[in-house]
Amino acid sequence: MLPAKRLLSPTRLEALVILGLVAGYVWEGLNIPAFYSFAGVPGPTVFPFTIGAAMAAAALWLMILPGEPAKAKIESSETGGRPGLRENWRFFLMWALLIAYLLLLPQLGFIICSTVLLAAFFFLLGEKRWYLGISIAVVFSLAIYFLFAKVLQINLPMGILETLLRP
Repeated sequence: MLPAKRLLSPTRLEALVILGLVAGYVWEGLNIPAFYSFAGVPGPTVFPFTIGAAMAAAALWLMILPGEPAKAKIESSETGGRPGLRENWRFFLMWALLIAYLLLLPQLGFIICSTVLLAAFFFLLGEKRWYLGISIAVVFSLAIYFLFAKVLQINLPMGILETLLRP
C-alpha cells in the first residue's frame, strides 16, 4: 500500500485537475448542435473528442507514472521540502496565460491570442531567441487559422482583426 503522501503527489493532483477540465471540454464539445454537421463529413464533435481523448490519455499517463523532474529532486533534497511558488512561477504563469487566452479569444481573435500565447510559452519554456519564438508563433497561428477557415470551413473568431480587415 502506498502512503497517502505518495499517492496524492502534486503531479497526480494536477492530472486529476486536467482530467476534470478534459471532461468539461469533451462534454461541451459533444453538445455542439447537430445542425452544424453535413452528410458524409465528420461532424463538429470529432475534433473536440479527439483532442479530449489525447489530453485524457496524457493525464492518465501522469497519474499512473507521475515521476518527478530532476531539478525538483535536487532542490527537495537540498532544502528538505518541495519547490514552492518561486520555483514554479513559470507553471502558474502558463496556466494564467491559458485562462487569459480563453477569456480574450472572442474579443482579440484567434490569430492574435494564439500568437501571443505560443510566443509566451516559447519564452517560458526557455527559448532565448526571441525572433525564432515570435516567428514560429506567427507562422503556426496563421497556418492553423487558414487550415480551419479555408480548408475545413470552420469559423474561428477574428476579434479586432475583423474590423481592420473588412473591405
